[in-house]
Amino acid sequence: MPRERDLMAEPRLSGAGTASTRDSRPARTRTGAVLLAVVALLLGAVGTVGLAGPARSAEWIVLCTGYDPCQAAGYPNSGYKDNSATSYWRQSTGHNCTNYVAYRLVRNGLPNTKPATLSGNAYNWGPAFPSQTNDDPAVGSVAWWNTSFSSTGHVAYVEKVVSADEILVSEDNWGGDFRWRKVTRAGGKWPNGFIHLRDQGATVVDTDVYRPLTPTRLLDTRTGLGAPAAKVAAGTSLALQVSGRAGVPSGGVGTAILNVTVTAPAAAGYLTSYPSGATRPGSRSVTYPAAGTISELVPARLGADGKVRLYTSAAAHLVAEVVGWYPTTGHLVSVTPTRVLDTRTGLGTAQVRVPANGSVDLPVAGAGIVPSTGASAVVLAVSAAAPSAGGWLTAYPTGTTRPTTAHVRYDADAAMTGVVVSRMGTGGKVTIQSTAETDLLVDVVGWFRTGGDHVALAPSRVLDTRIGLGAPTGRVAAGSTVSVPVLGRAGVPTVGVAAVSITLTPIAPTATTAVTAYASGTTRPTPANVTVASGRTRVNAVVVPVGADGSITVHTSAASYLVVDVQGYLKK
Repeated sequence: MPRERDLMAEPRLSGAGTASTRDSRPARTRTGAVLLAVVALLLGAVGTVGLAGPARSAEWIVLCTGYDPCQAAGYPNSGYKDNSATSYWRQSTGHNCTNYVAYRLVRNGLPNTKPATLSGNAYNWGPAFPSQTNDDPAVGSVAWWNTSFSSTGHVAYVEKVVSADEILVSEDNWGGDFRWRKVTRAGGKWPNGFIHLRDQGATVVDTDVYRPLTPTRLLDTRTGLGAPAAKVAAGTSLALQVSGRAGVPSGGVGTAILNVTVTAPAAAGYLTSYPSGATRPGSRSVTYPAAGTISELVPARLGADGKVRLYTSAAAHLVAEVVGWYPTTGHLVSVTPTRVLDTRTGLGTAQVRVPANGSVDLPVAGAGIVPSTGASAVVLAVSAAAPSAGGWLTAYPTGTTRPTTAHVRYDADAAMTGVVVSRMGTGGKVTIQSTAETDLLVDVVGWFRTGGDHVALAPSRVLDTRIGLGAPTGRVAAGSTVSVPVLGRAGVPTVGVAAVSITLTPIAPTATTAVTAYASGTTRPTPANVTVASGRTRVNAVVVPVGADGSITVHTSAASYLVVDVQGYLKK
């Protein structure tokens, strides 16, 4: 069978764990290159093909290497040794990850005809089968890695599913050898997806993932929903029942993701969310000005009774919608909000205001709440207090370049709070920068486990109607929507994505506006994500399911400039 010139390729894995791109030229033109590669291997054979060096040992565990040694150890090659000279799905023969996986699928009953959607390197396998790719392993499924693994990607065959977080795979590597290895979700090299073409066993679903819901209002003290129809008195709290309502199970829920709105407060103040039955912490979930309306995304840890308490320092109406939840054992480890930095008192840093365009490097990993290992990102509530002028707060991994996006918008002399999900950088730290002089407060709300369903990205802007990015230049008209493609942009994969984590920023609306983000192709939910007064600017974090066309839709009730920054995504 003739082979394509544009063949599937994957990394060559050497004893040192390095990856290289294979040559896609016909075999007869590769002879010289192969000889050179052999010489290079002989000269560089300090380590053998097989177990990775200590620096990468946490990423996977190699169980065996080589057809015969693996067979002798009880790890079969399922006949590939005797059939490796045959091309399957028009892949390069021999030691080649795509040919090996295609062989296994053909052996399981698929025809030896290359699927029409399949082309190029191994990283194309997931996009070639978008509706059959998710984050749940099954025996016989294809473990697929995109370019986060190497420049050409990789595929392997799932031999055993120990749990939703641990698998055994077999693989054959270009320029390397056949092997079996164990891969764990926490190890740092969990597949980007599992392709289900001819499974030989039941899919093992990861039960610890985020469960999105249709946004549903649970509380509105203006109407008496969930609490008496009256403002919550200053210095008091109410208990909001979350479990058992609006699609949230009655048990097993650790964290509810709420969109909380404070409206018509009698004075400037703040709101604190904390588990029912716990002592109220001195943290802030929402900071609000007098008489205004402010909405914030709040990861709310629930008490044993399935309730969360909402405390307000000033008399105000409170509104809350649930948009999703994590189970008690979920990938999001929520904690009772704990203050770790306050420049007013010298907690965690010097007792001095952050200067304009200054920053603070905040130790997070290993500092007492977030572990030094096993955490991929931290969830923070970041507040500006008594700023000298209007400005922005931006959080990012220490040691990396500051992104042009922002997490919190504040006005002069008005405190403001925003939720930030950030990876940790050098020394396990997060850097927080302010464009204007201000006091800075930071509370740890939780952290995400390594290998979990949430992937934090370097923040990237995908929509800015002020400059014509992603949509025509100008305000989006009142009552109109704008579609924002997200799959395949800003680091978000093209497949295996359930939702995106964004910051949504309405800027200078012509009248008070309510802005809502939702999955394209679905009905717009009634609750808004951000409410902004005429001429003002606000930022709110939003978790938005992705539509079938790979986009989200943003609606504004009044004419407004709109900005959307991608912060991360949630895997299916």
